[in-house]
Amino acid sequence: MLLDDVWERLDLQKVGVPYPNSQNKSKVILTTRSLDVCRDMEAQKSLKVECLTEDEAINLFKKKVGETALNSHSDIPQLAEIAAKECQGLPLAIVTIGRAMADKKTPQKWEQAIQMLKTYPSKFSGMGAHVFPVLKFSYDNLPNDTIKTCFLYLAIFPEDHEIWDEDLIFLWIGEGFLDGFVSIDEALNQGHHIIEHLKTVCLFENAEFDRVKMHDVIRDMALWLASEYKGNKNIILVEEVDTMEVHQVSKAKEAQQIYLSTSSLEELTIPPSFPNLLTLIVRSRGLKTFPSGFFHFMPVIKVLDLSNAGITKLPTGIGKLVTLQYLNLLNTDLRELSAELATLKRLRYLLLEGSLQIIFKEVISHLSMLRLFSIRVKYMLSKRNYISSSIEEEANYSRKADKAIYLHEDNKALLEELEGLEHINWVSLPIVGTLSFQKLLNSQKLQNAMRRLHLWNLEGMSILQLPRIKHLHSLAIYRCGELQDIKVNLENERGKQGFVADYIPNSIFYNLRWVHVNQLPKLLDLTWLIYIPSLEHLSVYHCESMEEVIGDASRVPENLGIFSRLESMNFYYLPNLRSISRRALPFPSLKTLCVMECPNLRKLPLDSNSARNGLKRIRGESEWCQGLQWKDETIQLTFTPYFKEWQ
Repeated sequence: MLLDDVWERLDLQKVGVPYPNSQNKSKVILTTRSLDVCRDMEAQKSLKVECLTEDEAINLFKKKVGETALNSHSDIPQLAEIAAKECQGLPLAIVTIGRAMADKKTPQKWEQAIQMLKTYPSKFSGMGAHVFPVLKFSYDNLPNDTIKTCFLYLAIFPEDHEIWDEDLIFLWIGEGFLDGFVSIDEALNQGHHIIEHLKTVCLFENAEFDRVKMHDVIRDMALWLASEYKGNKNIILVEEVDTMEVHQVSKAKEAQQIYLSTSSLEELTIPPSFPNLLTLIVRSRGLKTFPSGFFHFMPVIKVLDLSNAGITKLPTGIGKLVTLQYLNLLNTDLRELSAELATLKRLRYLLLEGSLQIIFKEVISHLSMLRLFSIRVKYMLSKRNYISSSIEEEANYSRKADKAIYLHEDNKALLEELEGLEHINWVSLPIVGTLSFQKLLNSQKLQNAMRRLHLWNLEGMSILQLPRIKHLHSLAIYRCGELQDIKVNLENERGKQGFVADYIPNSIFYNLRWVHVNQLPKLLDLTWLIYIPSLEHLSVYHCESMEEVIGDASRVPENLGIFSRLESMNFYYLPNLRSISRRALPFPSLKTLCVMECPNLRKLPLDSNSARNGLKRIRGESEWCQGLQWKDETIQLTFTPYFKEWQ
């Protein structure tokens, strides 16, 4: 039996269909747009039907167009391929558009039709009447208005745009879509749940590296839903141009959401007016400056995302945006956060890039509604094969007397301003120097708010006792020249000591998933990591004294599973490293292991039961791979296929 287009669980026995089994030898095949239906129907096997390949799509398209139209002019077969590619392999769109093109016999008509497909797809014959209404069923069956709103929001971005899951969720939070949650962590978790659900029902697609995208035809349907179908024709405006001109700005006057990618706004000599604008997203590394007055007439704006703009200083007039609640300056070249920002009294979310060097004093303390403060730090391989941070460059600023906080130096003053904010509950930043670190140790409020912590230049500290930061998600320890040992406090809430207590969700460090240690020349080991049950990503770089990652773990019961959730391990430039673990570990979640310049690491903690679920690759130099020692040949043969050389 074939059940087509199933949207919810169907009780087969209630409709008189015996449940298939080995005795009756019957089979039930169903099609659905939701993996949840496959689960609810207890499907024994689920197969995702992918979009057609480019060749398959072109062949189907030409079949629907017909030989008469294709042979009417020598240019038409090539134009047909262009039109077919606009459908991105979606059969429903291919068939509908192919049929509509069957009566087009001249290249001019084909070119006009292709241009309409690119710019106004809902106007194309059959799209608004047949394709979009069918796809709309998936939208209509979303469980609530919040998920529907989150789905439509991705259509702001241009075709084929890929966005990091977390960046999209932060935008949703900034827009207020997830305001029903008390904490930002709860909102982030709900955001991830929404993304997974939208992927489950095939409205979002997976992209690489925790990113998401939308199929072009699904995006066209979303724009149709958000604007024309609901009667708000100018609600969303997407502009990708080299230079923004005055006539293009006039189109934007009624828009509520604008995505802008341009390298120049110089043509806008008169300050533009955006009376209805709620969201402005500007993405262009080529855009270095904004014209005077650009931000003066945005009276209701809530969300400003300038991430990936090439700006080096805060745009003049940004202080006029008194209704602003969300400001994203990630991946910019901003060096200084000026005093003008202090006027944004309603700002709740502020995301900054690690290249930032100066924040003027009392700017942050004036942002009385601020809930989230984040300075993102990226670690990367430099040209000298040295791991560096995104703010490691030589200081490039003039001294501002006592008016400024220098982020790459002692930033205790910044911590004090954050501590004074009533609503702050989510913080990510580098803490530089022992005085700043001591401030963190003395502030329970800052510890409760800290989510991503970077500890830098802890001068003179040989032993680091990590504080009890319950909600910490990421930890980086960087350039601490005297540090030899890292310890964690094993005392649980009841005052008892023990290993098991740290494996319950309410214990310290349960949420810690990412650890990065870098340029700690005297550090001996990382045995404390056995108390991090949820660790997913571990990177260890330039620790010249380290001989083993995990030392004596004999008191740890094997059934508790060290590194049971670890997905990736990276070990670079560890000349004395001899061991990752003294015993083989199961690594049930391990996907990648990367090793570079670790000449004395001759054994891996792997056996026949290790990494059996999802290992993708073990990367290292050819000589290192060939020199590895294995317990037996079976284990060697098991893991040899996963080895990849550095390119």
